[in-house]
Amino acid sequence: MENKDDLARRIGARVKELRKESDLTQKKLADATGLSPGLFSRIENGLAMPSIPTLQIISNTLKTEIGYFFKDGEEGGYVVTHPSQRRVVVSRSGPHGKLAYELELLAEGMNNPFMEPAIVMHVGKEGEVEARTHDGQEFMYVLEGKMKLTLGSKEFILKKGNAAYWNGNVPHKGIGLGRKLAKALHVHLIPGRWTGTFQHVDLPA
Repeated sequence: MENKDDLARRIGARVKELRKESDLTQKKLADATGLSPGLFSRIENGLAMPSIPTLQIISNTLKTEIGYFFKDGEEGGYVVTHPSQRRVVVSRSGPHGKLAYELELLAEGMNNPFMEPAIVMHVGKEGEVEARTHDGQEFMYVLEGKMKLTLGSKEFILKKGNAAYWNGNVPHKGIGLGRKLAKALHVHLIPGRWTGTFQHVDLPA
């Protein structure tokens, strides 16, 4: 059974790893969390066991789940999903919250992911879906149907087999065209950061 000292060292190593991946110094992380640099030094060196509230503050700042600090070995180091087990969530748009996209989350549960893959069903109608921006980059490959992709001031008509790749700071949106539902594989990539850019909510039970 793991003792307290071993757990403190593992937590400290993971705090340090995530801090460096986020390109933060101990001082910057301390400033962002309101905690002291000295405390971070002791935590990262395994000399202090952070309290749960302290870990929650750190995990929120470093964009990870608090449970990441406690998992050991390979647990959480990979994800294998099956269609019957994957969540389908929705994303809404505009001032009236119109349905814009339905998303099947393909790799939910990966610890500290840099990519966020999903199969996106473009269900929003013209005039109801607003363009969005986010950090990092996004890749899309059309699986079924026909759609209009807006990137900045340009519009592209895409069908099965077409692909696109863009920087997230370019305003973008997708609208399904025709009677067949437009479906595409989307992957968000944010190097050095935990992702979470799809802005989705769970479907009602």
